[in-house]
Amino acid sequence: MKQEILISIIAASSALGGVIISQVFSLLQSFYDKKHKKQTLLRQKYEEMMFHFSASLEWIVSLNGSTTQATVFALAQCPDARKALSLCLLYFSELVEPANSYVLAQQSYYTAIATSFKEDGSFTAGGQAVVKNKQKFDAATKNLFNNKDIFENLIISNAKKYTKA
Repeated sequence: MKQEILISIIAASSALGGVIISQVFSLLQSFYDKKHKKQTLLRQKYEEMMFHFSASLEWIVSLNGSTTQATVFALAQCPDARKALSLCLLYFSELVEPANSYVLAQQSYYTAIATSFKEDGSFTAGGQAVVKNKQKFDAATKNLFNNKDIFENLIISNAKKYTKA
């Protein structure tokens, strides 16, 4: 009788051990899958943020080349820069400050252009800003490109951290 109980205990222990081992491996796999999915999401959002940043650079050209008041007013804000900032706020906290500084520098640049613009057809908005208020325009341009460079360099330096998926 003792041997039958011993055999039953060993069989039950083996079955229980098998269940425990399979559960441990299942939990480990779940942990790594979750980590991989998070890294994949971060990669996608980082790429999206980079694309919005790149698209925001076209705003400068569009604003400078504007020839009507309606176009200048339509470019009061750069939606792509705001989208990049929003993604930073949600996913990339170390990029929030430089992204926000870039958006604020764009607003200063816009102010320098918009306050100098008169719809007369002879010059573009950027050309009028240079002629009418060169000092303010130059300062705004320098500020914009300094903040752009800082943000861009941080995007590049953090790329390896977020793009490994």
